[in-house]
Amino acid sequence: MHAVVCVKQVPEQNSVKITADKQINTDGINPIINLFDEYAIEEALQWAEKNDGQVTVISLGSDDATDSLKKALAMGANEAVLINDPALEHVDSQSAAKVVAAAIKKLDNVNIVFCGKQSTDDETGQFGPALARFLGWSQLTYVFKVHELTESSIVVDRALEDTLETVEASLPVVVTAVKDLNEPRYPSLLKIRKVSKQPIPTWSLGDLGLGGSDVAGNVQVADRVPPPARPSGEMISGNVQTQVSSLVQKLVENQIL
Repeated sequence: MHAVVCVKQVPEQNSVKITADKQINTDGINPIINLFDEYAIEEALQWAEKNDGQVTVISLGSDDATDSLKKALAMGANEAVLINDPALEHVDSQSAAKVVAAAIKKLDNVNIVFCGKQSTDDETGQFGPALARFLGWSQLTYVFKVHELTESSIVVDRALEDTLETVEASLPVVVTAVKDLNEPRYPSLLKIRKVSKQPIPTWSLGDLGLGGSDVAGNVQVADRVPPPARPSGEMISGNVQTQVSSLVQKLVENQIL
């Protein structure tokens, strides 16, 4: 039994700079594992522990992404693979899914793939569904609770806009995780030190039987701007009774109450 988790390394903060050619400059900002991917890692580890399986984490990115892969190994994943190729520097979500699908097919007997529902940098939410399409597997998106997960089937709750949906699917399947699906474990210091010098295998497009033409982007960024600054808050002065009365009045005026 084999589970794969797709991990993306993202900036810790959204206060990034936009370069003249509309690229994101993350210089000086800490890189971390995408928030939703941590829930995906934890769910894969729980599945592997119950089904005597193994977990492989895959990331598409630069050499720096090995830091996130090593954290996943410290959490309990068995193997890690980095996909790194110059042709992937500005790859779009669809092409990234095509490349990762080729990597998953190269691995042995993968039964299930876990992803975060979206990444916290571009937030398109396209990668998981596109990956399922390239693999030819079923997809269960926006999963916030797993009722049952065996070596052959899965039963989950999906959080849709205004409904909750309980779905059962046979494996193989691609699952995208939302926040609070579980409680991601913290790696111990001993495990962190153990994997710190562990080499991470790196695959190029050639290793996957792909070329530059296979990842020619279909998406062009017309513009990219930083998010607007948040407005400053208002401090309410006075004693507690005055503060409460003023706060309630403002909430009513803004139709919050």
